[in-house]
Amino acid sequence: MDKKVLQEFATRVTQANPSELVVVIYEAAIASMKEGKKALCDQKIEEARKELERARGMLDELMRSLDMQYSISHYLRQLYIFAYRELCQSVALRQPERVDHAMDILEQLLPSFKEVAKQDDREAVMQNVQSIYAGLTYGPPGSLNETTAMGNGTNRGFEA
Repeated sequence: MDKKVLQEFATRVTQANPSELVVVIYEAAIASMKEGKKALCDQKIEEARKELERARGMLDELMRSLDMQYSISHYLRQLYIFAYRELCQSVALRQPERVDHAMDILEQLLPSFKEVAKQDDREAVMQNVQSIYAGLTYGPPGSLNETTAMGNGTNRGFEA
C-alpha cells in the first residue's frame, strides 16, 4: 500500500469508535491482500510478503480483539485462523489463489460489521486527537483537501 492509502486508514482509525475500528481493519486487510496478490502474480515476492504480512497482522489484531465469552467469537476465530494460514501458504507455495480464500472470508463478513457500526453510537476509541475537516478548496479541480485543527488547547500529551 502506498503512503497515501495508509494515511487515509490512519486518519479513519483516529476518528473511529470500536465497531468502526473493526470495519477499518477489515477494509485495510482486504486492501493489503489485493496488493499482495497482485505482487505475487507479478512475481514480486518481497512486496507480496510485505503486504500479506501486513494483512496477517490485521487478522492477528482481529483475533486478539474477540470477546471469547460469546459463541460467535469462537467461529470468527476459526475463520481468521484459516485466512491467516491461507495467507502464509500463498507466499510459501507461490499460490495467489490462496489469497482469494482469505479475502473472500473478510469480504463476506464486512457488510455485517458495517451494519453493526452504523448502529454503534459510542465515542471514538482515540480521545484527544486532532479534528479533521475535509472539503473542496482552490486546489486542482475535484481535489479534496483535509485540514486538522486542535480544539480546547493544543496539549495532546499524556496527563498525569
